[in-house]
Amino acid sequence: MNFESEFGYGLRVPSGSGPRARRAIADLVRRVVSARRGVSRIALLEWIQQFIEGPNRSEASALVESVIDVLCEIKDIGFGKTLGEPVLVALPVRRIALPDGKVIAIGDHRIENGAGSEHLVPEVDQTATETLIDFLDSFEGTAVLIGAPALSPKGRWTGDGAMASALRRALTLSGVFDPVTLEWSTSEVNAAFMNDWFGLGDNVSSTKTTSASDTSQLRVAKAAAGSRMVVEAGPGAGKTHAACERVIALVQDEGLAPSRVLLLSFTRVAVAELIARIAKRLQDVPNVAALQIRTFDSFAARMLSASNSTSPGGYDAAIQAAARLLRSDDPLVADAIGQLEHVIIDEAQDLVGDRKELCEALVSLLDSSCGITVFGDFAQSIYGYQQREKSGSTFLTEIVQRDDFISDRLESDHRTKTLALREMFRVVRENLRDDQGGSREGYFNVREQIKAAALENEITRFAAHSSTTRGLILTRSRRGLFTAAEDMRSAGRRFRLRLPDRPLRIEPWIGAILGAHPASESISRDAFGVMHEMLFPAAVRDVDESWEILLDLDGSGRDSIVVGRVADGLNEPPLELLSDHEGNAGPLLSTIHAIKGREDQRVMLLLTKAPHGETVDWGEEARALYVGATRASTELRTGWISPVKFYTTGKPERYWAARADHRLIEIGLEPDLVDWLEFLHSGHVINEAETIARIWQASIKEPKVVAIPDSEGRLILRFEGEEGYAIGVLSPDFAEMLQSIRQVAPDAAPPELISGISVVGATTVVVPGHAGELPGLVLAPLLGGFARIPR
Repeated sequence: MNFESEFGYGLRVPSGSGPRARRAIADLVRRVVSARRGVSRIALLEWIQQFIEGPNRSEASALVESVIDVLCEIKDIGFGKTLGEPVLVALPVRRIALPDGKVIAIGDHRIENGAGSEHLVPEVDQTATETLIDFLDSFEGTAVLIGAPALSPKGRWTGDGAMASALRRALTLSGVFDPVTLEWSTSEVNAAFMNDWFGLGDNVSSTKTTSASDTSQLRVAKAAAGSRMVVEAGPGAGKTHAACERVIALVQDEGLAPSRVLLLSFTRVAVAELIARIAKRLQDVPNVAALQIRTFDSFAARMLSASNSTSPGGYDAAIQAAARLLRSDDPLVADAIGQLEHVIIDEAQDLVGDRKELCEALVSLLDSSCGITVFGDFAQSIYGYQQREKSGSTFLTEIVQRDDFISDRLESDHRTKTLALREMFRVVRENLRDDQGGSREGYFNVREQIKAAALENEITRFAAHSSTTRGLILTRSRRGLFTAAEDMRSAGRRFRLRLPDRPLRIEPWIGAILGAHPASESISRDAFGVMHEMLFPAAVRDVDESWEILLDLDGSGRDSIVVGRVADGLNEPPLELLSDHEGNAGPLLSTIHAIKGREDQRVMLLLTKAPHGETVDWGEEARALYVGATRASTELRTGWISPVKFYTTGKPERYWAARADHRLIEIGLEPDLVDWLEFLHSGHVINEAETIARIWQASIKEPKVVAIPDSEGRLILRFEGEEGYAIGVLSPDFAEMLQSIRQVAPDAAPPELISGISVVGATTVVVPGHAGELPGLVLAPLLGGFARIPR
């Protein structure tokens, strides 16, 4: 292949094998590959050799080969084979932001001008498409190189064995790197980042647990069954692991009957995770399913049901009723609680108001021999705003003062992977401990310490920032969250959204496939395979994985499933089938309060103007920032946001905003749609199977829908621009709230069109059967965004 006439005029590669020669060779390779789109590697190698001064042919060949290998390794060019011959191909351009702020380009960027440059890849003055973290994460394999020496800005590899390919890539992009001598030169910021990211030198990754960590978790887990203790568990301290080990030790080592162990936590997702972990470890223990692992709300409901008390409706009312029941001196209640031999209470710092009173009533009713383990963290107490009386008292602050409780602490940080974050976790925590009453000065100290640990600060255009391709984006308030979501939508970015008061989200493929089938229908593996294949768009889980899940839910041990038994199994769905957010892709947006218990390698913490006024709880504001910042294990940034104005209304509370010619009202809360049976009875379901198919397709495409009143004034959800299938009916409670926002009487004519409603997914729903009959399954849409209501 002849390149001479097209590319060869005036070319010369500097003598030697140093960085300038390597850059010149790289420019030649990129020039030819870019122009031809694909080229023989052998032919290109032979052609480039003639422009190299000095070394003999074999040395020149080795030099060119090494440069091509590096370009392929960093995905600057692609490679493959055509008819058995190795070829090089052009790849799309990518612009990568380095930790020190520079942006470099790889791929088909057509930038040369490398004469005299020692950097293999060009620096560009353009917006990055991704960060170095994104680039490194695109390759398989671990990023932790524990035990390898730390990098200085200039140096040579002295580690045992070959340098890891991930580190070679990072050094090539971050500065000047010779893959033969393994020498490099980079900025101090880039070197520090690589030490943190790869766990080099003294910055050992926290994934390597220490003996102290094992000791503290073991001490808590193995404490005597009758002991009563308060365990301080900071972010990343391994609280969930310790709680699981505590239950396992109580059953396996202490011989407690599973039914006599009660563990209470806040969320259904947290409870599902605890159940899954413990059940796996205790799978050979008889009656392990009798373990009482519940949310506080579920525990209250069970108490009321067991005592034949009428549930007053609503979570808070049920909690209040259950607390009164525990204090009622009812002998049956006292006997039931007296059977417990150990109670574990999670997140004690967030137990305020009614839930605090519930737990206090529970503890007072326990037998004196019953052990109690309370997990909490003073530094993560951020629910004081929910207290009716602003006393600052939580279940944790009360219980820790009791003489019959001892105190312990989980001592290690199992989360952070960088020295900067590890130090911030520790220093801010100690500052909060010293200033538990809270002060304005303490708040600003915490804020500055968090910013000091961040890679970047006060990013104003966070929605366009290359780091927000994944990870968590956190706000202090729901106003900020909705503002951030709108910024992401305006930038054309996909994202997921975590909001409280949303319906339970069970993987929708189950309802999409089994919905509208009779509850008594038995389905074989072959029949299910056909049903799975016919689903369009296709489910994420393959047919074999899906079938195994359904067999587990059915629980009969047979080689076929019954729809009703699967539905019954979903009354308490396993963790892997649950989702706590809207949307299918992109970073997860959440308030700090809603994200507790979660972590991610990457966090964007959106700051606002500092609070002001005489009523500010500076301690809680500081702790909220700490909770948000400590979700990050590797990469923390701070952004800047100015939340737009919203009003609130109703219970559960929802946001709305006034505009010149319309109102906007938050939609998608749990009571916003009527149930499936009421939807069927509305007369707007033409074909149940077809309606479910439409909902499934909408859950993937996430379209807009509108609400249009029918002849009876019900608000029917339909796709924009379609007169056909309805996919749901807005509830009377939502319709009444809508009328109050419009400032008209509840029985006034509804608006002719409500627009702007987004379908943000779907959930499998269990439909109760008639007396003595199995439940059925359907698929319901999940709504989100703000409905637009004309004035």
